[in-house]
Amino acid sequence: MDDDLRRKLKELSTSMQSRADELALPGGNTDISALMSGIAVTLEALLVIAEETRIPRSGPTVEPGID
Repeated sequence: MDDDLRRKLKELSTSMQSRADELALPGGNTDISALMSGIAVTLEALLVIAEETRIPRSGPTVEPGID
């Protein structure tokens, strides 16, 4: 995942969570708040998964000992 996409996903996650917090206040729409919060968490999880599966940029490209 490229850095621009990573940054955009983080921005979207943050803004959705902020809006979800606003909607959770009395008089807000708690159903929409819960959905937005869930989407924000999902975006964060996507970023974590992308980071965990990132291929190292240095080191051998094949397993040692495999010919």
